[in-house]
Amino acid sequence: MSEKEEQIVNDNSNSRLVEALIFASPEPINSQGISELIPDISQSEIPGIVDFLNQEYETQDRAFRIIDGAGGFRYTTLPEYSPWVKRLVVGAGRVRLSRAALESVSLIAYRQPITRSEVEAVRGVDGGGVLRMLSERKLIKVSGRSSKPGKARLYVTTAKFLRHFGLNSLDDLPKPSEMFEDIEIDELSMAEQAQLDLNNEDPDLP
Repeated sequence: MSEKEEQIVNDNSNSRLVEALIFASPEPINSQGISELIPDISQSEIPGIVDFLNQEYETQDRAFRIIDGAGGFRYTTLPEYSPWVKRLVVGAGRVRLSRAALESVSLIAYRQPITRSEVEAVRGVDGGGVLRMLSERKLIKVSGRSSKPGKARLYVTTAKFLRHFGLNSLDDLPKPSEMFEDIEIDELSMAEQAQLDLNNEDPDLP
């Protein structure tokens, strides 16, 4: 770390400003976003400040750290607290996916960009309703059109997908055989299944 960076890091006012912005941001915020809000700090200096804050948290034995992933910096709790945090998050209505949804979003994650017909060819069932649900929950999005006849929509995963599964990037995806390990799978309720059946009748996805 350069002398200037050390000075910035040790400036309690600046480090607290960075801490406040990361804490308050509803979405991960990157170095550019932080430096635009705090002109006195350059983008290159932000990682050093984040390291300094994390060292403080470690020294104070705090239950959280700042990580860089899914588009920027964000707070996350330490893995050893996940059983209790999971109870809180699930109780607050966190998106829980059915087995069909997990299968579909896994295919998209590993083979993106991918069309609806390609997803259906692997799963062997109509995927209209599931893809619509994943799109509505912003776990996947349309990134363009296929160059093949028919110009089918191409689906890719989103930054929200990374956050949902606790990934920093797609490079952190587990092996396909491990994709379903340690993921709570909830079967669809009868009402949800009925809604999916209705959605399947409409072939035109968002």
